[in-house]
This record gives sequence, structure tokens and C-alpha cells, in this order.
Amino acid sequence: MDEQMRKKLGIEETKPVDWFETLYSESNEQGEGVPWANMAPHPVFQTWINLNSNIGIGKTALVIGCGMGDDAIELEKNGFEVTAFDVSHSAIELCKKRFLHSKVSFIQADLLKGIHEWNQKFDFVLEIFTIQALPPKYEDTLIKNIADFVAPDGQLLMVTEVQKEKRTFKKGPPWLLNKSYKKAFESHGLKLIEHSSSYEPQMGDELHLSLFRS
Repeated sequence: MDEQMRKKLGIEETKPVDWFETLYSESNEQGEGVPWANMAPHPVFQTWINLNSNIGIGKTALVIGCGMGDDAIELEKNGFEVTAFDVSHSAIELCKKRFLHSKVSFIQADLLKGIHEWNQKFDFVLEIFTIQALPPKYEDTLIKNIADFVAPDGQLLMVTEVQKEKRTFKKGPPWLLNKSYKKAFESHGLKLIEHSSSYEPQMGDELHLSLFRS
């Protein structure tokens, strides 16, 4: 993201989540102006769920940083009872308008603050690009809070971009992760059970899919 856009959105290291509301409040049900809005499930997640269809019967799922809501709807189609949250109130309202007949519980909440009532509550947790959308100084807190959502014997599926360079505030957003994120999640009691990566030639980084189990 260039400096002009950073200033327009008011991206500040000490106010790490405020800019999401600015972004979504200026968008619409077509996701206009939201750079990561596929208006469909993320393709890497879609490929994975197609290979693991109907795994959600009788299980709960949580979508972190749900954005426009398409990933949550895909989980609902696969049998999960889904909760999806975003820090932006406007994003949540757009989800509710887009999916009027869905039973997904779309909720405004802040991952950085943690949601204690969701501790070890969900059988399946989905995180796509959320950690890298927040400044690097908050990485440890974000990883801990995400790991806390996973129920005993539950799973966490992550899709993230990974770089070799050191994470610094000046280089984002997005602030791509380093490969150390895998060990960080394992330090919070999760075990990596599936991993795949592909090289992104246009970006010069790697796209990772990682599945952890508690």
C-alpha cells in the first residue's frame, strides 16, 4: 500500500484497527474499494474445503476478520454452525445485508482485545490474512488470541503470505509474516498437521496454507 493510501485511511501503529472502519464505511455490497474482497471464498481455502467437504456436521466454526463474509458462508454450506467477526461495524453490516437468509452469526469484535467468552469454544477456526493486516508489534498478541479460540481436538486453518525480510511497520500494510509464525502457534499448544506453500511470482513471496490441531 502506498503512502498516499496509508494517509487517506489514517493507518497508525498506535491505532492499528481504526482504518478498517474507514475502509468498509466507504464500501458497498460489491466490496468496492476493499483490496482483499474476492466476493467469493478465498481460492486457497476453497480448494481445501472442496477436498474436505461436509466436515462441519455438528461442529462449530469461527471466521476471524470475516470482511465481506464469503468464507463464513462457505463454512455454513459445509455444515458448520458459524460465528464470524470483524473489527469493523460497517463490514458486519455489509455481511448481514449480503446474506439475509444465512444463519451465520456476524458479530463486531476486536481480535487484539481478545474475546474471553470464546476461549476454547470452536471446533474449527479460520484465519486468512488477518495477522498480516495489523502492525508487526501486535503479532504475539494476535497469535495467542487466535490459538485461544480453538477447542480441545479442534483445528485452525490459516492462509497467509510469507516473506524473508524482517517485519517492520514501514513495509505495510500488508505486513507479511515470516516462517516463524508456525513455531509461534505451536508454542501456544497447537500442532502443525498439514502445510503447503506456493510461490507468488508477482509479489516475490510465498502463499502458505497451514492446518493446526489443538
